[in-house]
Formats: sequence, C-alpha cells, structure tokens
Amino acid sequence: MAEDKKPARGGNWKLPDGIEDHIESGLIKAAIGGVVGGVVGLALFRSGKGMRMASVAGGVGAAVGSTVERAMFESGDSKSSI
Repeated sequence: MAEDKKPARGGNWKLPDGIEDHIESGLIKAAIGGVVGGVVGLALFRSGKGMRMASVAGGVGAAVGSTVERAMFESGDSKSSI
C-alpha cells in the first residue's frame, strides 16, 4: 500500500521575495528607536509620570512607520509620488 503523505503544516505558504530585508530593518530600527527614546526620556523626563514610556513608544513608532514607508516605496504600492 502506498502511504498517504500529509501536507506540511501550513501548506505551501511563502513570504514574498525580499521581505526579509524589511523585517530585519524594522526590527533593528525598532530596537534603536526604543533605546534612543528611552535615553531621551530618561534625560529629559526625570520625574517619569509616563513620559519615559511615551518617548520609547515614539521611537518605536517612528521605526515602524519608516519601515512601512520603505516597504511601500520599494514595492511600488505608494499612491503618491515622493
């Protein structure tokens, strides 16, 4: 009897070509943005009260926005010209 092979879990799904570069860039930018935001928050907002975390979130948000913009520009999905 021939054994029925089960398809691999998840099927044949594959990431688009070149997406690894965007993911790696986004992770690096987010790490740098979070650290820089934390340092700025520590230096400027010594009293705390949530401003340090807001600085970290701002750094990470800028990194994510930059990565998304880069991915859209390189894929040609951008509706507006730069």
